Parts: sequence; C-alpha cells; structure tokens
Amino acid sequence: MLQSMTGYGQAQDSRFTISIKTLNHKYLEPKIYGLEEHPALELKAQELLNANFRRGRIEARIRSRSPELPAVNINREAARAYTEMLQQLITELKLANPGVSLEALLRLEGIFQKTEESEEDLWEQIEPVFKTAIAQCQESRQREGALLAQELSRLLKLMAPELEEIERQAATFKAVYRRRLHERLKELLQNSVTLDEGRLELEVALLAERADISEEIARLRMHLHAAQEALENSESVGLRLDFLSQELAREANTIASKAKDGLIAQAVIELKALIEKFREQARNVE
Repeated sequence: MLQSMTGYGQAQDSRFTISIKTLNHKYLEPKIYGLEEHPALELKAQELLNANFRRGRIEARIRSRSPELPAVNINREAARAYTEMLQQLITELKLANPGVSLEALLRLEGIFQKTEESEEDLWEQIEPVFKTAIAQCQESRQREGALLAQELSRLLKLMAPELEEIERQAATFKAVYRRRLHERLKELLQNSVTLDEGRLELEVALLAERADISEEIARLRMHLHAAQEALENSESVGLRLDFLSQELAREANTIASKAKDGLIAQAVIELKALIEKFREQARNVE
C-alpha cells in the first residue's frame, strides 16, 4: 500500500508520552528529543525508526512524568560511620548532651542516596510505548497514502486523452506540411512557375522528419504505464514517481519545441499542467 511521508502518532502509559511526527524529505532523517542524557537509548530509538521508515523527516519526542516521590535509599553504612564519629567527638569533648539526634544525622551529606535506574529497565518501559506510537503514525501515513494513490491515478488517467490528441494530430503532420508549403510556394511564385512535385515531396518529408514526435509519444506512454505500475506497488516508490514525473515533463517539453502545431501545443499545455500536479503529489509519497 502506498504511504504518505506525512503522519502523526502518539502513545502513552503511566509514565511516558511519546509522539512521532513525520514530514516530507528526500531522504530518511530521524530526530529524537528527550533522550539526550541516555545516548545508548537514543541509538536504540533511532534503530527502531530506521527499521520502520524509509523516507522523510521523523521527529520523535519522549516526555516523562517524574514520580511524586523520588526513589531514594538510606546509606546505613554512612549513618553508622557518622554516628560513631559523633559519639567519639562527644566523648572526647565531654559534651553535656551525649545523644546524636536522628534529625541532625539525616542532614549530613551522603545519608540519602538517589536510586539510579538502569538503562535496561528504562528501555523496557520506553520501547512498547515507542512501538505503539510508531504504529499509530504508520496508520496515519497509510490513510493519507491511500488518498494520494487515488489522486495520482486520477491524474494519470487525465493525461491519457491529451497524449491521444497529440498522437492524433501528429499523424496529420505530413499532409499539413505539404499543404502549407504548397500554398506558400504558390503565393511566392504567383503561379508563374510549375511546381516540381518531387522536390516538394522531399521538402515535406524533411520537415516532417524534423518535427517527428513518435519517439517522444512512445516514451510518454511508457512512463505513464510505469507510473501506474509504481502506484500499485506496496514498496517505497516515492523517488521513482518523482523521477518519472521529471521524465514526463522532459518529453512534453521536447514535443512542444518540435511540433509547431496549435492543437498539439494546446494539448501539451494541458499535459504539462497535469504532470506538474502529479509531481507535486508524488513528492508526498514515501
């Protein structure tokens, strides 16, 4: 199924909220925000994005809700050491109050220790939320991709009649050139000289050869067929569609420069307008 490069997905649990937004870009460019303090986890997140997206700018934002109470431990060894040292100091100085209050002890540095969460445990919490956000974003891209496929197919179908009109008019080139050249020569010579029909046919043939657009028409038809096949392909075809739209425009421009015919020129204008619309839409495809 065709996928768009624009999409959005979000997932959350009791701790993490992860959002993924994708935008158009010629290549894959993942950006991850929220894991700056954990480079190893940032690399894991990037690997997930690389495995699920082929093109586009991918922005993943990871937000964490801090627990109300921090996870801490009491360093009992430090507390015992402080208590022993304080008791010794009280004895040595013969202080009147020999007791060591718990309040005073807890104020000392190193008694409370913040529990450090391992990166493995942290990733176990982040990964399922991250994957759900990716899946949501992919669904969004697929929905828009289906609409893109319909529009691109519609534009290809509209190009076909214009190409048929160009081919139909091209088939009359030789007769048209012969009539125009015959009339022009009669006008210049004012019927004073008999025309050499053999020479006239040769000139007509040379003009028709220079204006021959049969190869361009054949290539246009081939590119249209290739584009329709690409739309039916489930793989990433955005770059191929962009290339084909460039080739379609190239052939249309060549026809416009070679065929000096009003009806063909009008059909080419319509064709080029459709090709440009096709190219704009194709740039949204992954």
